[in-house]
Amino acid sequence: MPMRPCAPLLLLLLLALAPARAEVEADVENGYCSPHPAEQVRNRDGSVLALATECPSPDLRRHVIALDCADGRRCDRMELEQPGEYAPTGGARIIDLGDDGMHEIEIVGPCGAGPNCEGGIYAVDQDAGKLVHLFSGGYAELFVRDGWLVESGRASCCAWEYHLWDLGGNHALPLGEYDTMDFMVKVGSIMDDAGFDCVFLRGSGDNRQAVAPPSPGLESLCEVYGEDYRLRPPDPTPGAQVRRQEQ
Repeated sequence: MPMRPCAPLLLLLLLALAPARAEVEADVENGYCSPHPAEQVRNRDGSVLALATECPSPDLRRHVIALDCADGRRCDRMELEQPGEYAPTGGARIIDLGDDGMHEIEIVGPCGAGPNCEGGIYAVDQDAGKLVHLFSGGYAELFVRDGWLVESGRASCCAWEYHLWDLGGNHALPLGEYDTMDFMVKVGSIMDDAGFDCVFLRGSGDNRQAVAPPSPGLESLCEVYGEDYRLRPPDPTPGAQVRRQEQ
């Protein structure tokens, strides 16, 4: 099956992602750094997460993250410095990655020519009452779906790629290392002559094999270029059949 033209759809996707990036861009009219007073949000567990940006010099940002536990104690504090020359359009913001009432801090760094930017996520470890570096990578979008952390980014002019980590799995932090992902999803004009334009892969390096999507919600990642896609079936080798989660 010939691959559908992707340029118009990619343009729409990039435009949809643009507002999120704009929210964290710093005011660079008078230098790379623009200070931002502390803002805070209350989490589902009663803790309070606060973020402020200081400017020790015009070309240096200092993001100050503070975590107050539910009883009002200051439980953790971090200072993250960001050279302005290295990341003139970077910044920080409070997000709710899983839309679950537990907020995170996203630090955005330099961006490439396309939509992918370097970024890091700092989250609250509820059991330890501390901040942890949850994720570090390069992406156009980062979100949680069906219990998986999904890193989404453009792989080429007409191909999109997703990297997935099981948030309930036994992974060292921060997540984001290429060889530690649980699944890779490739969508676009990157398949073979069989005409498949979406594939879920498991494994690492050159040992990745096609598998079934772990849930219907994750299979919807194939729709980045539209609902008319052909999903590559699992390899006929042991372990390639992944049990689908019922929703």
